[in-house]
Amino acid sequence: MKAQEVIMIGAGGHALSLAEFSAERIIGYISPEENDEMPGQWLGDDETGISLIKEGDKFHMAFIYSGWPRMQARRALISRYLEKGARFITLVSPNAIITKSSRIGEGSAVLAGAIVNRAKLEANVVVNSGAIVEHDCIIGENTFIGPGAVIGGFTHIGRDCFIGLGARIGNGLTIGDNITVAMGAVVNKDLTEPGIYHGCPVRHFKFKD
Repeated sequence: MKAQEVIMIGAGGHALSLAEFSAERIIGYISPEENDEMPGQWLGDDETGISLIKEGDKFHMAFIYSGWPRMQARRALISRYLEKGARFITLVSPNAIITKSSRIGEGSAVLAGAIVNRAKLEANVVVNSGAIVEHDCIIGENTFIGPGAVIGGFTHIGRDCFIGLGARIGNGLTIGDNITVAMGAVVNKDLTEPGIYHGCPVRHFKFKD
């Protein structure tokens, strides 16, 4: 079966990483400005791209953050596209490992070297390069798992979370919605209050803007 063609939303580092294994599928991209490194045709910014959507067009959200995690802004942008009839497809690197009983939600991305072991990813989740999501985990909608992060078994991470590069989250924990776990942090307890957590062991730093 021929792979579905896709329009990429975003043209930064994450989009280019996805293009490493899906360039032949990318027929266009939406970005504030043109990027000669991106495959496909530049279709303009989001306002222009949204105005061009035809019912059933397939997209992938490659926008993550700009200088600071903004997962709720990403969610809002996804919602705008969905309201106009866009549909989001999943992109999985051939160098990722996903066990057969895992469930990968619509619009998610799993990058090179990542492992998803008998876990569930809800819609529009990103599991970045070399990250590990262990057995019986549930990762909520629109959550980003950074490169090299490790999520222990039976852990539940809420929606709109950002798990930084190399973070470690222990077995059987609950991470609430709208939580950022900083780069290299070690989580050994449930995190329920929205905000930013860092350190080893992890501690609350401040609320997100």
